[in-house]
Amino acid sequence: MTELERALIALGDELEFPPAPDAWPRVAERLQRRRWIRPAVFALAAGVLAFGIALAVPPARSAILKFFHIGSVSVERVETLPPAQTQPFATGLGPARAAPTLKLPARLTATKYYKGPGMAAALLRYRGRQLLLAELRGDQMGFSKKFVGPTTHIEEVPLGEFGLWLSGAPHVLVWQFGNVQTRLAGNVLLWLQSGVTYRLEGQLTKGQMLALARQITP
Repeated sequence: MTELERALIALGDELEFPPAPDAWPRVAERLQRRRWIRPAVFALAAGVLAFGIALAVPPARSAILKFFHIGSVSVERVETLPPAQTQPFATGLGPARAAPTLKLPARLTATKYYKGPGMAAALLRYRGRQLLLAELRGDQMGFSKKFVGPTTHIEEVPLGEFGLWLSGAPHVLVWQFGNVQTRLAGNVLLWLQSGVTYRLEGQLTKGQMLALARQITP
């Protein structure tokens, strides 16, 4: 043993160290906390997964979407539709004195324009079928209401910030401009983009409607 080693050993014998703290209680507490946290995290993850699966199943999705609103349009699923009749698209809309600033799909022209508080609309012709395009500004919940029966299909679509496709059995549309007007409506594409709610109605397929809508808001 060298002189340096002997000196270090002697120094160690003379130094006083505080007693080592008992770390077990803290370790045990952390282990216990992890036992509670992990099941909670797994439960939350399972809940999110279940919600995602529910949205992927049409009947469950319909139940989740029983009442909601997208921009200025509210949609409510009901067992029995309120009284309404099939009427022209323009029912409840006032004619515009001048063409409003309304972006239309390419190569389509409007046959008539309509205007109301916070709303502009146009009648269009596409492949011999009539369409109604409406633009609703603001987030006035209930500006336009839709009552949807059990046999009307509601599907989320990748369009704008949020889009919905309503198809199948007709639903009831209510325009709330002064005198409330009610009529039956067919296939409708709804979407929200930059604070504006768009509504496109007509007897076209989902693919055709989406193609036209993406010419309005790419």
